[in-house]
Amino acid sequence: MSNEDIRPTTLVGIKRLAKSIKTRDGISHHEALDAAARRASFQNFRHASKQIPPASNAAPSQPTRHILYLTHYWKDRKTGMKGRETLAVELSKPLSQLVTAAQMSYRRSLGSLVAEGPDHLVSRSLTESQSRARREICHAARTFQFMDTTRLRPSNSRSRVYPGGNSANRIPGADHSSSWYEPESRNYVFVDEPYESSADSWHLEREAWAKKHDFQVVKVRFWPGMYAPDLGSRLYLISPNKGLWLTSLAAQLDVLPEPPVEASWKGTSASRFPRFNSPGTIAQTQAQQLASVTTPQLAARGPRQSVGYIQTFVGPQRRPMGRMAIEVHSKVGTLLKLVSAATYYRKGVHNRVASVRSELDEWVMREYTPHELPQDVFNDLYYGAAPGSSHAKSLPAEQRLSLRASIEQVKALLATNYPDCPPLRSLMRRLDAAVDSLERWTR
Repeated sequence: MSNEDIRPTTLVGIKRLAKSIKTRDGISHHEALDAAARRASFQNFRHASKQIPPASNAAPSQPTRHILYLTHYWKDRKTGMKGRETLAVELSKPLSQLVTAAQMSYRRSLGSLVAEGPDHLVSRSLTESQSRARREICHAARTFQFMDTTRLRPSNSRSRVYPGGNSANRIPGADHSSSWYEPESRNYVFVDEPYESSADSWHLEREAWAKKHDFQVVKVRFWPGMYAPDLGSRLYLISPNKGLWLTSLAAQLDVLPEPPVEASWKGTSASRFPRFNSPGTIAQTQAQQLASVTTPQLAARGPRQSVGYIQTFVGPQRRPMGRMAIEVHSKVGTLLKLVSAATYYRKGVHNRVASVRSELDEWVMREYTPHELPQDVFNDLYYGAAPGSSHAKSLPAEQRLSLRASIEQVKALLATNYPDCPPLRSLMRRLDAAVDSLERWTR
């Protein structure tokens, strides 16, 4: 067994491993103790000393592991074949403590995933093939492994990762890069994942850049990264020079197992029906059913006067009681997709419409069972068969009037088919704001 496979469980074992690390890496005894402690799942040697009783030298209890399920449904248009791919990822924290939905939207590998349960994320898009579904899931799984190990979170603050906050100071040869944030230390990290041959060709320029800006560039030696490790991409951590922080993060990543890739698929491949329900989703559903029996729902007080709404545990926290017909959802979805496509560069409209689409997509998923609403129909309601964005920087008055009429029609359909309640009023306010932004879009 190599040193890389050793996971000490006692203080004696940590100290023994530290001696080997010190000799191998040529670092100080203190640094080697911290590195060995991290191999044993502690923050540093001081943390290990507090957790392991020194008198008995007893082994610490094994950390609790949490399973996160990632699912993509797929349909091959050429062959007509369809199915489901699901992969279980082992993490040290539950999903709710690892990342927020907003943070997930900052990463391409996570942006299409929505929570179907506390331990289950499903792509809202119908993937084009089984191979593509597996690749997307593996990419997401690697991203969750990275977050779980480093405690870094996706960030949309691009300027903070560049020297002087200026993207012109970007490291030479950067490719497939992303921004990350460490909440506890408030440090930002630029993650760069170029192909290895490209990084080698830029080696001298990258070294000169790091020296010029007093930045650290640390290559993770053994764990190849998130982007495309099976195609040769490699992971670099880049941030202002702050001692051994990046080196510590790289060491933590280096003890991870081989990252999941399509060629070594270890997930579950199955037909699209019956729909997969994770253990957490099943437990949550049972709790909701019990709550509905023991807690009376608020009674409706006539059409458009109901104040009733249902609390949910994942996704949007509230939705109206009752449900809107699937045909009406389809009409609303078509209207919203048209508005979204025409207003790509008018973010005051586009982003609010996108928010309403996302929430209605969540509502319809909660309103109908998979037997009532097949997966392919569900996928098409709010996100399928969308027109291409026009990317127009401005629109003529008659087209703006037409788009406003579409939004007003959506409001009328929602008001007619749902009871008046806080969740519905929230959607209406966003649509009103979209109309206001549309009217002010003159150039």
